[in-house]
Amino acid sequence: MLTIYRTDASGHVDEIKDFDKGSWIQLVNPTKDEADQVIEASGIPEDFVYDPLDIEEKPRFEKDDEGLLMIIDVPYVEEDDTGRTYNTIPLGIIVTGRHFITVCSRDLDVLNLFANGKARLFRTNYRSRFVFQILHRVSMTYLRFLRQIDRRMDELEQELQRSMRNQEIFQLMNLQKSLVYFMTSLKANDSVLDRIVKTPSLEKHEEDEELLEDVFVEHRQAMEMASIYNDIISIKMEAFGSIISNNVNFVMKFLASITIVLSIPTMISGIFGMNVQVPWEGQPFGFIMAITMMIGFSGLAFYILWRKRYF
Repeated sequence: MLTIYRTDASGHVDEIKDFDKGSWIQLVNPTKDEADQVIEASGIPEDFVYDPLDIEEKPRFEKDDEGLLMIIDVPYVEEDDTGRTYNTIPLGIIVTGRHFITVCSRDLDVLNLFANGKARLFRTNYRSRFVFQILHRVSMTYLRFLRQIDRRMDELEQELQRSMRNQEIFQLMNLQKSLVYFMTSLKANDSVLDRIVKTPSLEKHEEDEELLEDVFVEHRQAMEMASIYNDIISIKMEAFGSIISNNVNFVMKFLASITIVLSIPTMISGIFGMNVQVPWEGQPFGFIMAITMMIGFSGLAFYILWRKRYF
């Protein structure tokens, strides 16, 4: 999908048809014709448009005579039968002398915020500020998703204390995988941020310094949170594995103890049921004595096992 936006003097975002100077060109999973239109209108290399569409593309910063290409990993969330899954996807940001271009293989809430005119001080022709605003929103999205992961970890911990089902373990594994994706993407984005700050091609106005500082603060905070949560979930997974193993051992001990207690009456009844002479044979109290022995020895075995905490 190809969409072109431009802000007016009051900051209102309008959708336009032409590739005007100072416009924002948004490509979301574009067709070849749409990509070729943008390449022809902006004069940028084909790789600038097609590379960000590869979901395996790594974050990087590239400079060309026609413009700059910045690829960063942006977080997103998906819902499936096992719950929420968090992942990252490449977003290409291309800055030329006339246009600001974003390329991604899926629709992103980060960019929809700007397209809907909900971003404060947003202007399509302020290209450097637009880059910093996108980076700021991406860092905020990482932080928001990390807080969601933290809350979900606490919920799963409480559920596991009650049930110990495999479903909760699988959800914890998904969260741990998501944190690994976040950590890898944040580290890769960090190198791109450093290149953005050092490049003279992006003009940095005095009023944008505070925004750029916020980008770095929240980005580093996201990196620290992802690392901390990954360590926490690793500890929890090991702890839950030990708890489950301990519970299995307890169940096995309990079943073995029950088997021992119940085997005593069976053994005594088998002895007195033999086709040979046995004590109290033919006596009226013989049955009572046999039952008394069963109860007595079973009770003794139960008491010994109970003292050893097998029950």
